Amino acid sequence: MRIIVTGAKRTPFGRYQGVLSGTDPLDLAVHAARAALEAAGPGGRTIDQIFVGNCIPGSFEAASVTGRQIGLRLGLDVFTTTIDTACCSPLTALRMALWGLRLGEIRSALVIGVESMSRVPHLSRQLRAGVRVGEVKLVDPIFPIAYPGYNPVAVDASDGAEKHGVSKRMLDAFAMGSHLKWAAAARAGRFADEIAPIRVRRERNEVLAFEDEQPRPEGSLARIAMLPPVFGSKTTTAGNAPGLNDGAAAMVVMTEERAREVGAPVLGEIVDQAGVTDAPNGIAWVPALAIRKVLERHGLRADDMDRIEINEAFAAMPLVSTKILADDDEERWLRLLERTNVNGGAVAIGHPVGASGLRILMTLLYELRRRGGGRGVCAICGGLTQGEAALVRVDGEGDGR
Repeated sequence: MRIIVTGAKRTPFGRYQGVLSGTDPLDLAVHAARAALEAAGPGGRTIDQIFVGNCIPGSFEAASVTGRQIGLRLGLDVFTTTIDTACCSPLTALRMALWGLRLGEIRSALVIGVESMSRVPHLSRQLRAGVRVGEVKLVDPIFPIAYPGYNPVAVDASDGAEKHGVSKRMLDAFAMGSHLKWAAAARAGRFADEIAPIRVRRERNEVLAFEDEQPRPEGSLARIAMLPPVFGSKTTTAGNAPGLNDGAAAMVVMTEERAREVGAPVLGEIVDQAGVTDAPNGIAWVPALAIRKVLERHGLRADDMDRIEINEAFAAMPLVSTKILADDDEERWLRLLERTNVNGGAVAIGHPVGASGLRILMTLLYELRRRGGGRGVCAICGGLTQGEAALVRVDGEGDGR
């Protein structure tokens, strides 16, 4: 059974406390979803179920049944499921949708990823019982991003780079390259297909957000190299990591039979997906493990892919993971890097953690379509080392590279 993507859209991704910070994440999700449904044409009116990925529900006014809230705002009275597998969440949501499609329980699904890191509240566990005397402690759950009993994720990324021989200079150079690739792609209009501009309120004014807010292509490698390591890491800096971002992404998927029945457009095919885990500190290399797992099912290698997207949760992730996929062969590694994140990645574009998985997937699909078709794979890591990968195909006359 073929699973078809018929619509895929996202908001621009905003900086921390930037243009999208005053917009409720529910509104971001609804906007991206409406755009994806509209792009799906007639298929957008035949949704059987909604799957939502979100990491930090506290950013919503009502931190429960997020998917149901979104569905009702869209006028879709269908069953919804909201999933948290950290940054893997939207791709895990998509994988659950694929289960339902392949089992025949549903024939079409709307998949959404959303995060508003600007609106994550500070927390206190003292106030519920009351504070009779002394100070009240407020905890910031995103500074640093860490899990009780484990290192901050910035430390794990740095340690993973060191383990696999990826230097700070390589991390910094890759990060600067991400900004420059984004700039070239933006000038060429390569994000126009995926971004759905959104009108938002900023203080007393209404503005149109139409472009990712975080990229800094005017920067330099020298400036990035001067930034100090953060959170006790050896090589992770604000320059080779993404920011704390806001945004949403959405995708409509359905069986090929259903797509034909309703005359829906075909963006591409989700061939397969895979989820993996490894040691809790292994976030730098788990994208490689997820990619290997999904490719081996089909007798393929990374070298067979026309394009690769690996989420830049830190610059370490694509560098370490492609090196592993190349089996430490430097020439193969360089060839893989030439096909990886060709339009820039999260270091430039931003990483609203609950939305990035769908963002890398739609960026991959649109890039394959622009080049005339081909095969691609994308992967993302999640906190405490879970990984998701998706193998896709776009029909056409691709040149194989």
